[in-house]
Amino acid sequence: MVVVEFEYEEMKRLVDLPKEKMVASLSELGAPSEYEPTVKKIITELTPNRPDWYSMEGLARALKAYHGKKLPEYGTKKSDYTVVVHPSVATVRPYTVCAVVKDLKFDDQRIRDMVLLQEKLLATLGRKVKRFGLGIYPLHAIEFPVSYTTMKPEEIRYTPLGAEHPMSAKEILETHKKGQQYGYIIKDHDRYPVFVDAKGKVMALIPVVNSAETGRVDLDTKDVFIEVSGTDIHSCKAALNIIVCTFADMGGTIHEVMMHYGKEKFRSPDLAPKAVKISLKETNRLLGLELGESDMAQHLARMGYGYKKGIAYAPPYRADVMGPIDVIEDIAISYGYNNFKPTLPDFFCPGEGMRTHDGMDSIMRGMGFMEMKTFMLTNKEKLAAIGQGDGVIEITNPGSADYTVIRPSLMADMLDAFKINKMKRLPQRFYEIGLVQKSQETAKHLIFGVMDKKLEFADARGHLQALAAEMGIDFVLEKTPNPAFEPEISCGVMVSGKKVGVFGKINKTVLAKAGVNFDVYVCELELQGDPILPLIR
Repeated sequence: MVVVEFEYEEMKRLVDLPKEKMVASLSELGAPSEYEPTVKKIITELTPNRPDWYSMEGLARALKAYHGKKLPEYGTKKSDYTVVVHPSVATVRPYTVCAVVKDLKFDDQRIRDMVLLQEKLLATLGRKVKRFGLGIYPLHAIEFPVSYTTMKPEEIRYTPLGAEHPMSAKEILETHKKGQQYGYIIKDHDRYPVFVDAKGKVMALIPVVNSAETGRVDLDTKDVFIEVSGTDIHSCKAALNIIVCTFADMGGTIHEVMMHYGKEKFRSPDLAPKAVKISLKETNRLLGLELGESDMAQHLARMGYGYKKGIAYAPPYRADVMGPIDVIEDIAISYGYNNFKPTLPDFFCPGEGMRTHDGMDSIMRGMGFMEMKTFMLTNKEKLAAIGQGDGVIEITNPGSADYTVIRPSLMADMLDAFKINKMKRLPQRFYEIGLVQKSQETAKHLIFGVMDKKLEFADARGHLQALAAEMGIDFVLEKTPNPAFEPEISCGVMVSGKKVGVFGKINKTVLAKAGVNFDVYVCELELQGDPILPLIR
């Protein structure tokens, strides 16, 4: 989830709506919003599928269309700007697309908005720079043609943004904040990707950090050069279109750049609307409506589309539109989900029961634990915090940066629950019975945790003793190292000589990262295979 906030008066200058109407309209569009009177800002929660909304201009654009205002048509002006892409980048970061935007009028607010837009695009659509990085440079500091090429690390030396003196590529990766954050992407390659202008000035080490000489945008900057470079050409183009359309909404004019990929040449950016064939009959069937051609055209216009003879034309900044279903979803949003009338289905399906509450649920609830349910997908960062980030199964094409791997245990989600509820009444007791992925097999685990201002080992161990007694098994705790636990209270749970789980006190480092100042004990058990199988019904 991405959260953006903006001052109501600033947004009102872009789209003149009362704040109550603005908040309601954003929520109807799928961007839940609320007005915070103490700071006089509207706070909006966005899902990652609408990166064009990460700027105030993008949200204003959506509001204008939703309320029947005609949107501008985005286009480019011809120019002689050229970027040459050298074959050597093919093994590192093979793609780049570029643009020039002129006649901009920056102020402090717009520069902050530009930086926030960059950061949010990189974190979501760019998969934290793994998929692409981007740079914005003052045009007057660059001599064309520009080259996107590679250099040996020892050949690279320039003053990066945030530094006061020239640094080598090695120094940047080891000591610069951005180098420490993103350097892992290129450090194992023999040559590093760079942008270099016609005078041989290094403009940026890709995808790490721009040069202070050629990459610092300030209040005096009127014209900018933009590059988006990475491993996926489609994502690069989508991000570039979002940025240039946002700058156009700020009053800028977009100029094309000729991209030279060896013998292949093309002009960038491509702002032609995306044509999507849409069937009125299929739309009505899926939505249960009886729309006519004019109705569909009207709803599409409210969502920023053009429409003509069964073809919807998605604007260039809509990175999320991939086919007819996406267009039909927007028609449903324009129609209004609250306007759909609920009906009984015309078919019968008996269905099947989900997991029943068995004896283990009764035992945990009897001890005062509250059941929770979490997703089987998580991310490496959350797992790394408890020392479980290595060797996990990754999703090939994740839909969100928050859900990129399959969890190997339930512990990270348990700690998340305590983090979210740390301001609630103590003590807190949660449990979960859920699936995890261990090697190539799916397994069922039980986890329970307790959080309080002060917890004794004996109190926490008592919950495990009660569970074992009810299930008729004997266990032994053996001291076992675990990066999530305090070294002196880190145990393996042994049953009949076999390790079936872990028990311990979460260490202070993990708790500090979560902002939790209380004691937390956690126990996680495997619920499959002898001798634990008798535990479950």
